[in-house]
Amino acid sequence: MNYKKYYRDNMGLHELELRSLKTIIEEIGVKTIVEFGSGASTQFLIDLYEEDKLDYTIYSFDHDPQYAYPNEHPALSLTMTPLIKCSNEHLEKMFTDDVYDSSGFENCSPEDQENFRVQNAFYDLDPEDLPNDIDLVILDGPNGNGRSISFLHLKEKLADLSYILIDDANHHDYVQRCKDVLGGTIIDAQDRPEIHPLFSYCIIKVEK
Repeated sequence: MNYKKYYRDNMGLHELELRSLKTIIEEIGVKTIVEFGSGASTQFLIDLYEEDKLDYTIYSFDHDPQYAYPNEHPALSLTMTPLIKCSNEHLEKMFTDDVYDSSGFENCSPEDQENFRVQNAFYDLDPEDLPNDIDLVILDGPNGNGRSISFLHLKEKLADLSYILIDDANHHDYVQRCKDVLGGTIIDAQDRPEIHPLFSYCIIKVEK
């Protein structure tokens, strides 16, 4: 497998991340994958599925058709959904209460939908959008601190043993937010400016 083809102009997941994902997928027999941020990583998961004759379902979420994986596949369930955002106060209250509260959100403007640095924003999800017993989460979107909202959505959805890969792990307090909400143990963390000045990721193992 040519891992380098999935890392395009410093976008997508790097070979280091993809090799770690492959190991996890094959060693624990992953059946259910949730991917926040569709695109080249989706292509990798589909290629791996085909080449290694694996059996899993990919639930992929994105708000921008420019980046989302464009092709249908039996293993893929792609949901396109807009970004919504909340105030700083509402964000902190959710993490203090340890529960997602949709009442404090509003639709992002068209400008914010395209803003890579929009704050407190995440995909507009209903609890039923996510499957149960998720084995693996790939957190690669959206950009901005709002990625951490995913952990509140995932609280009741993870399998007894699951893994979460956080891309751009040191850009915001994603890792600490994940551990606060879901617990878990860091099993791999890389901060490699020689690859790109902003390159980092973290993999967290979560056991109920």
